[in-house]
Amino acid sequence: MKAVQVVAALLASAALGGTAFAQNAVRTDVSRVGSLLEVRGEVSADASRETCYQVIADFDRLAEFVPDMVSSRVVSPPGAPVRLHQVGKAGVGFFHVTIDVTLAVTVDAPRRIDFDRVDGNLAQMRGTWTVEGSAEHCALAYRAEIEPGFWVPPLIGPLLMQNQVEQQMRGLLAEILRRAGR
Repeated sequence: MKAVQVVAALLASAALGGTAFAQNAVRTDVSRVGSLLEVRGEVSADASRETCYQVIADFDRLAEFVPDMVSSRVVSPPGAPVRLHQVGKAGVGFFHVTIDVTLAVTVDAPRRIDFDRVDGNLAQMRGTWTVEGSAEHCALAYRAEIEPGFWVPPLIGPLLMQNQVEQQMRGLLAEILRRAGR
């Protein structure tokens, strides 16, 4: 009976436009407005808020567990504002691209990470990671506006980005659960 109540609550929440979704889950959405891609991603995990934050703030190791990220490293000297250089790959069918971007990063541990493109082959990339939760559960939210500085096929751009972001969020979830011992 309790499982039925949980399912009913989740369905009611979805019908009402609520944001509740299953633990250890990923949700993504990408929409295109002109040349700008608006990206939304969420991760819900059975792990502490601190563990979730530590994973997304592990800048120099992100490429070890985020699919299609070739490299990620802090390039600013210690004590200076954080500059993060990342290289990734994306593609489908005949279309393949390497994304090379340097981001100015502002950290408000353990709640928020803001980023803004300062160099690279993206015309624009700015966004935020937010972390909420408790000692048992966490929720990550990713919001970004991305404008490629190169041609992207109009019909597959949002679909490619949606797939890419979903795979990357799944990589983050797997690392969060691994670190939480689950």
